[in-house]
Amino acid sequence: MIDTYLEQLSACLQRYGVESSRIGDIVAEVESHLRESGEEPLAAFGPAEVYAEERVAAYEQSAGGEWQRRTFRATAFDEMAILQEAGKAGWELSDVAALALYCQRPWDRKKIQQWEYARRIGLNRNVIIAEMIAENWEPCGNWTPFHYFKRPIKPQPEEQIEDR
Repeated sequence: MIDTYLEQLSACLQRYGVESSRIGDIVAEVESHLRESGEEPLAAFGPAEVYAEERVAAYEQSAGGEWQRRTFRATAFDEMAILQEAGKAGWELSDVAALALYCQRPWDRKKIQQWEYARRIGLNRNVIIAEMIAENWEPCGNWTPFHYFKRPIKPQPEEQIEDR
């Protein structure tokens, strides 16, 4: 049970772009606590994904600044699913790179905007951008031949931003 939790925690921290040395420190700290206390991981820390998010957010907030930043690790096969989930949680894509989606959102929850994303594949970048702008999409990244676009989602009154 502990090993599975630690693997999940490590995977979540990796997905958020945490440096491997910091991941090692966090996982070692959690493992030490669990082995010494005898507590179950969920009772002590909650779900691995939630705990990873809390640790990353606490670290970023201590660094200061108006924006919370997150690097999501992704491949061409899963990045759109990751972006759709992140966009619902208010993460705005600011840039892309190989296996990385760089996102940001304001610390002030009242300023968080939900986003939707689209990806077009092709080598004629200017034509693709012109077509997407005509459909009210804004360019937000390019990793040839992938072109990424975003647009804000107007929230429904009963909708709430997911905390991820």
